[in-house]
Amino acid sequence: MLNKKTILLAAGFTSAIAAGPLLAKDFSYTYVEGGYADVEVDNDDADQIYGGGSLALDRNIFVRGSIGNLDYNRNLEFDTVSIGVGTPRKLSDRSDLVMALDYSFAESESTNPALDNIDVDTLTGSVMSRTWLTNNIEGNLSAGLAYQDVDGDSDAGAVLGAGLRVYIVPQFSVAGNISRSFVGDYDTDSVGINARLAF
Repeated sequence: MLNKKTILLAAGFTSAIAAGPLLAKDFSYTYVEGGYADVEVDNDDADQIYGGGSLALDRNIFVRGSIGNLDYNRNLEFDTVSIGVGTPRKLSDRSDLVMALDYSFAESESTNPALDNIDVDTLTGSVMSRTWLTNNIEGNLSAGLAYQDVDGDSDAGAVLGAGLRVYIVPQFSVAGNISRSFVGDYDTDSVGINARLAF
């Protein structure tokens, strides 16, 4: 039986094959998007949904944010909020380097008193590349360092990611992405898809 990760990756590659040609252009940093991810924390699965966006204040700076929900399969879920600021730098006609600082807050809800009202604060500094692989396919690689506080217990670690975004039309795209976090006692793996409308 196919698992969720296999299905998500297959959907991403199918979209890439089916997408029509598109002329390369400057990357947009003003957009709205929504997505889903399958998250695994030390063999404990969760489903994540989120919505958010980014606003370019000028050519050199943007602000972004999102809200979401992380639902574990054991009577535990987290409501999440993230805000951040970043700056893109053009490396070539086909590549941007994006430096960003993001803060996220998550609070748990559970009928189990031991798991209810857990606060998780995370500050992440990251660098991401955006590169036109073809005229309508964008590739991403990212690396960052995150500092996390869970109810007073703090830790730090690396966050790595990669993604593939397919532009169906110049303003609308779909993407598949994978990431791994090495923060805290447990590694966190995520495989996701999202849709984005750029302006």
